[in-house]
Amino acid sequence: MFTRKRKKLEARREEVLSRIHGERLAFETMMQRAQATGEVIDTEFAQNVLTLIADYEQKARQEISIDNLDDLSDDAEEKGQLRAYICPAEEVRGEGHLSIDRIEEWNVPKIVISRLRDSQGKAIDNADKNIKSARGALLKIFQEYDSWSSYTDEYEETMLKCTYLILLTIVVLLLAAIFSLRLPSPFSTIFVVLLSGAVGSCASVMAKMPELDVRFSGELVSYKRRIWSRIGVGSIGSLICCALLGWGILPIAIHGQTFADVLEACYSATQGVPCTSINALILLCVPMLFGFSERALASVEHQFLSGKS
Repeated sequence: MFTRKRKKLEARREEVLSRIHGERLAFETMMQRAQATGEVIDTEFAQNVLTLIADYEQKARQEISIDNLDDLSDDAEEKGQLRAYICPAEEVRGEGHLSIDRIEEWNVPKIVISRLRDSQGKAIDNADKNIKSARGALLKIFQEYDSWSSYTDEYEETMLKCTYLILLTIVVLLLAAIFSLRLPSPFSTIFVVLLSGAVGSCASVMAKMPELDVRFSGELVSYKRRIWSRIGVGSIGSLICCALLGWGILPIAIHGQTFADVLEACYSATQGVPCTSINALILLCVPMLFGFSERALASVEHQFLSGKS
């Protein structure tokens, strides 16, 4: 356990040191760009920033807490953003729009890009008239850039973890459903239907996971919370639909065999009569289909109520 924590700490330290080094390099590069254009920069200001970044780097090498390492990374990021105040006047507009374009490439919500261009775009476009205001706007763009850069990395990591977790859940539930077919219990068919419905629900959640646009943090938290609730609702909904189907609410028959016949045949397997492969496959797939379609329960309910009336 101690070795694992140590490895995690060292891995995080390397990541933080790399970020701090990147902030120092970005600031030094901006200084060189200013010097190349012949602009006079405040050397005392620049040196103070570089000294602080170097101090963060030194502390990161000795820190033993992951949370404190993250704080040092954030501090270095804030200091690196101050390069906006030494950006050459002629390059402020290009630098600002380039950063916004890069944010847009990350598929963040379009409303974010629109607001950023409206709120800060005009200021950087008028850099030749008011350089101080333009550099202040550039600072805000850098802040937004770094914020979305960190968030999109976290977002992709979260989506990847959710995908792997759901895929693992599908495999486990499917194997459990297949194993339940062999159980010498009158409840085995119920287990199969319930587990298969959960498999279909998991597949539905995976199929509808966000693919292109990055969601806001509040939506991401809500999405993670809804994953398991959707799986639970889909599983129970599938069980209800199969019960209604077995009851004969939907008189569907293929080659003269209804779902109720399949249930009866596989139930008889618990009494020593073998359940055929085709019946076992139907018993697995029909609940999956109901679990996969969140509209299935509503459809069956509508037909059931219509029949009653």
